[in-house]
Amino acid sequence: MIFSININGLIIDWCYTINNQEKQYHQTWIPKIVDIQILTKDLNGLTVSEVRKTILEDIQPDIQMVRDNTNKKAKARRQKNV
Repeated sequence: MIFSININGLIIDWCYTINNQEKQYHQTWIPKIVDIQILTKDLNGLTVSEVRKTILEDIQPDIQMVRDNTNKKAKARRQKNV
């Protein structure tokens, strides 16, 4: 799956690395900066590192939702066992 992000008017295509293509559909998977692969070659002076950081910042609300959901399920399991 290919994603796009607009950074300073430049549309940049990106995806998760091949090793994580299936993991991205797991409910508890949280991507890291090394899991992001930039597909756009012309970055107009931006470095790949800067783009990856921007993408990771952009998906933080989704990552936090995954963390909250995982914590909620774990808390419910712990309370069930008590």
